[in-house]
Amino acid sequence: MSMFPHTVTVYNVSNETNDFFEDVTTNHITILRGVLMDASKAANVRTSGLEGADAVNLYIPFSVEAIDGITGELKQYMPPIEFWRTDDKMGFWTLSDGGNTFFIKGEVVEQDASVQLIEMAYDHVYNVTKIDEKDFGGLQHWEIGGN
Repeated sequence: MSMFPHTVTVYNVSNETNDFFEDVTTNHITILRGVLMDASKAANVRTSGLEGADAVNLYIPFSVEAIDGITGELKQYMPPIEFWRTDDKMGFWTLSDGGNTFFIKGEVVEQDASVQLIEMAYDHVYNVTKIDEKDFGGLQHWEIGGN
Protein backbone atom coordinates (compact mmCIF):
# COMPACT_ATOMS: atom_id res chain seq x y z
CA MET A 1 0.00 0.00 0.00
CA SER A 2 1.47 3.31 -1.07
CA MET A 3 1.32 6.50 0.90
CA PHE A 4 0.06 8.30 -2.24
CA PRO A 5 -3.54 7.72 -3.37
CA HIS A 6 -3.49 8.36 -7.11
CA THR A 7 -2.92 6.39 -10.27
CA VAL A 8 -1.77 7.96 -13.53
CA THR A 9 -1.04 6.58 -16.97
CA VAL A 10 2.16 7.77 -18.65
CA TYR A 11 2.42 7.76 -22.44
CA ASN A 12 5.87 7.78 -24.05
CA VAL A 13 5.11 8.47 -27.71
CA SER A 14 7.73 7.52 -30.29
CA ASN A 15 7.51 8.58 -33.92
CA GLU A 16 9.63 6.47 -36.22
CA THR A 17 9.88 5.49 -39.86
CA ASN A 18 9.41 1.81 -40.65
CA ASP A 19 11.10 -0.31 -43.34
CA PHE A 20 8.56 0.94 -45.90
CA PHE A 21 9.38 4.61 -45.14
CA GLU A 22 6.01 5.10 -43.45
CA ASP A 23 5.70 7.23 -40.33
CA VAL A 24 4.69 5.06 -37.39
CA THR A 25 3.59 6.37 -33.99
CA THR A 26 3.85 4.00 -31.03
CA ASN A 27 2.36 4.62 -27.60
CA HIS A 28 4.45 3.07 -24.82
CA ILE A 29 1.87 3.03 -22.02
CA THR A 30 2.78 2.71 -18.33
CA ILE A 31 0.37 2.72 -15.39
CA LEU A 32 1.87 4.22 -12.23
CA ARG A 33 0.11 3.33 -8.98
CA GLY A 34 0.94 5.23 -5.80
CA VAL A 35 1.56 8.79 -6.99
CA LEU A 36 0.27 12.18 -5.87
CA MET A 37 -1.35 14.45 -8.44
CA ASP A 38 -2.00 18.04 -7.36
CA ALA A 39 -3.97 20.01 -9.96
CA SER A 40 -4.16 23.77 -9.53
CA LYS A 41 -6.59 25.04 -12.14
CA ALA A 42 -8.28 27.71 -10.02
CA ALA A 43 -5.05 29.23 -8.74
CA ASN A 44 -3.56 29.22 -12.21
CA VAL A 45 -6.58 30.95 -13.75
CA ARG A 46 -6.34 33.61 -11.02
CA THR A 47 -2.67 34.36 -11.70
CA SER A 48 -2.52 33.96 -15.48
CA GLY A 49 -6.07 34.91 -16.42
CA LEU A 50 -6.08 32.05 -18.94
CA GLU A 51 -9.13 29.84 -18.63
CA GLY A 52 -7.43 26.90 -20.33
CA ALA A 53 -4.23 27.19 -18.31
CA ASP A 54 -4.48 23.95 -16.37
CA ALA A 55 -1.39 23.17 -14.35
CA VAL A 56 -0.52 20.12 -12.34
CA ASN A 57 2.27 18.83 -10.14
CA LEU A 58 2.82 15.10 -10.10
CA TYR A 59 4.91 13.46 -7.39
CA ILE A 60 6.29 10.03 -8.32
CA PRO A 61 8.31 8.04 -5.75
CA PHE A 62 11.34 6.23 -7.20
CA SER A 63 9.75 3.06 -5.77
CA VAL A 64 6.48 3.52 -7.71
CA GLU A 65 4.72 0.44 -9.07
CA ALA A 66 5.02 0.74 -12.87
CA ILE A 67 2.89 -1.65 -14.94
CA ASP A 68 2.81 -2.06 -18.73
CA GLY A 69 -0.62 -0.85 -19.87
CA ILE A 70 -0.87 -3.61 -22.48
CA THR A 71 0.81 -6.68 -20.97
CA GLY A 72 0.43 -5.99 -17.23
CA GLU A 73 4.15 -6.74 -16.75
CA LEU A 74 6.27 -4.69 -14.37
CA LYS A 75 8.39 -1.97 -15.98
CA GLN A 76 11.58 -0.24 -14.90
CA TYR A 77 12.41 3.45 -15.19
CA MET A 78 15.09 4.32 -17.75
CA PRO A 79 16.61 7.82 -18.10
CA PRO A 80 15.18 9.66 -21.14
CA ILE A 81 18.19 9.79 -23.47
CA GLU A 82 18.84 6.09 -22.93
CA PHE A 83 15.12 5.27 -23.37
CA TRP A 84 14.70 7.12 -26.67
CA ARG A 85 17.93 5.62 -28.05
CA THR A 86 17.09 2.00 -27.21
CA ASP A 87 15.46 -0.11 -29.91
CA ASP A 88 13.58 -2.36 -27.49
CA LYS A 89 11.53 -0.19 -25.14
CA MET A 90 9.52 -3.13 -23.78
CA GLY A 91 9.81 -3.30 -20.01
CA PHE A 92 10.89 0.34 -19.64
CA TRP A 93 9.33 3.77 -19.17
CA THR A 94 10.72 7.28 -18.87
CA LEU A 95 9.93 10.88 -18.06
CA SER A 96 10.89 13.48 -20.65
CA ASP A 97 9.77 17.01 -21.40
CA GLY A 98 10.47 17.12 -25.13
CA GLY A 99 6.80 16.95 -26.13
CA ASN A 100 6.75 13.16 -26.42
CA THR A 101 5.54 12.31 -22.89
CA PHE A 102 2.14 13.01 -21.40
CA PHE A 103 0.10 11.61 -18.54
CA ILE A 104 -3.54 11.10 -17.63
CA LYS A 105 -5.17 10.81 -14.23
CA GLY A 106 -6.38 7.23 -13.75
CA GLU A 107 -5.83 4.10 -15.81
CA VAL A 108 -6.35 4.98 -19.46
CA VAL A 109 -5.05 2.56 -22.08
CA GLU A 110 -5.60 3.73 -25.66
CA GLN A 111 -2.95 1.89 -27.62
CA ASP A 112 -3.67 3.37 -31.07
CA ALA A 113 -5.04 6.81 -30.14
CA SER A 114 -3.22 10.07 -30.78
CA VAL A 115 -2.73 12.59 -27.99
CA GLN A 116 -5.32 14.78 -29.70
CA LEU A 117 -7.96 12.04 -29.57
CA ILE A 118 -7.09 11.27 -25.95
CA GLU A 119 -7.36 14.97 -25.00
CA MET A 120 -10.83 15.08 -26.57
CA ALA A 121 -11.97 11.91 -24.81
CA TYR A 122 -10.58 12.43 -21.27
CA ASP A 123 -10.21 15.09 -18.63
CA HIS A 124 -6.91 15.53 -16.80
CA VAL A 125 -4.51 14.98 -19.72
CA TYR A 126 -1.21 16.81 -19.22
CA ASN A 127 1.99 17.24 -21.23
CA VAL A 128 5.15 16.88 -19.17
CA THR A 129 6.73 20.35 -19.02
CA LYS A 130 9.20 20.03 -16.12
CA ILE A 131 11.05 17.22 -14.38
CA ASP A 132 12.84 17.66 -11.07
CA GLU A 133 14.64 14.64 -9.65
CA LYS A 134 14.73 14.74 -5.84
CA ASP A 135 17.42 12.15 -5.16
CA PHE A 136 17.94 12.84 -1.46
CA GLY A 137 16.22 12.62 1.91
CA GLY A 138 13.65 10.13 3.10
CA LEU A 139 11.43 10.07 0.01
CA GLN A 140 13.35 10.00 -3.24
CA HIS A 141 10.98 11.08 -6.01
CA TRP A 142 10.38 12.99 -9.21
CA GLU A 143 8.38 16.21 -9.22
CA ILE A 144 6.72 16.54 -12.60
CA GLY A 145 5.11 19.72 -13.90
CA GLY A 146 2.46 19.51 -16.56
CA ASN A 147 -0.07 21.55 -18.46
